[in-house]
Amino acid sequence: MSSVSPTALGGFVLGGLAVVVAAILFFGGGDVFAPKTKAVAFFDGSVGGLAPGAAVTYRGVRVGSVSSVSVLVDPTELKARVPVYLQLESDRVTLAGGSTQQPILSRLIEAGLRAKLVSESLVTGQMLVELDLAPETPGHVVGGGDPDVPEIPTIQSDLQELRDQLTHAPIAETVAQAQRTLAAIEKVAVHLDGEIDPLAASAQRALDSVDRTMDVASTSIKHLDQGASSTLTEAQALAADGRQQLASRGAELSRALVSADKTLQAIDGLVLSANSLIAPRSQPRSDLEAMLRDLAATASQLRDFSHTIERDPSVVLRGKGLP
Repeated sequence: MSSVSPTALGGFVLGGLAVVVAAILFFGGGDVFAPKTKAVAFFDGSVGGLAPGAAVTYRGVRVGSVSSVSVLVDPTELKARVPVYLQLESDRVTLAGGSTQQPILSRLIEAGLRAKLVSESLVTGQMLVELDLAPETPGHVVGGGDPDVPEIPTIQSDLQELRDQLTHAPIAETVAQAQRTLAAIEKVAVHLDGEIDPLAASAQRALDSVDRTMDVASTSIKHLDQGASSTLTEAQALAADGRQQLASRGAELSRALVSADKTLQAIDGLVLSANSLIAPRSQPRSDLEAMLRDLAATASQLRDFSHTIERDPSVVLRGKGLP
């Protein structure tokens, strides 16, 4: 039997170790030698779908993984708790401006760091742990665990909140109310079915009446249209006759206007003559005044003569100067 060379055996062992280290580095993603920080979270409710190796993210950035999920029973109160242990990669979270003596995780917990379960896949039902700062949201803390492992307060997941809402929702009362509403709607529908036929008949009669009214209105409109057309024709003929009469009487009207103008001129001359006749200190007016004085004297003499005759008619026979 031939002996194995120590050199060959050593080379084989070194080669196997190299393959194992390479596999660990490859499948571990280069995080084998990364510093880890342990933490624990107690979720109030089911953790179904959460398994060791599930991702731990902060606003979508992977910062660690779930190391284990177990059940912890309190023998005194016989209450079971489900601690979820997390391994956080310290090099994934750093403080801007340098670090302090206080660990980053403790500072984040004091600032309001919360953990909740989030569905990673709706198909497979796998869950992951999502971390985020929510100081305004009260967190669920159990306490009493390992003092070297900080506890991250937890809040309900969106799915758990939906389950609670559905659990506490008054489904039975809502269904009963829906049944009563459907029954009322059915009664209204039956009542409407009995009322629709008379209403439909009445609506049909109203439509027939409207049709007849429209026919009468159409006939009246046609008659009015014909009357308006004839009236318009007569008005046009009257306007044409007026234009013809005006054209034929235009010459006569012109002559009448010329004659009237001449008459007005003659009247103006007569007025001027009368004005000159009665103008003060004019000769015609002096002659007229003298004639009027003579007529007045003559009239006075005639009045005296008449009075004399009335007193003594014989004066006519014997004369005024006879004894």
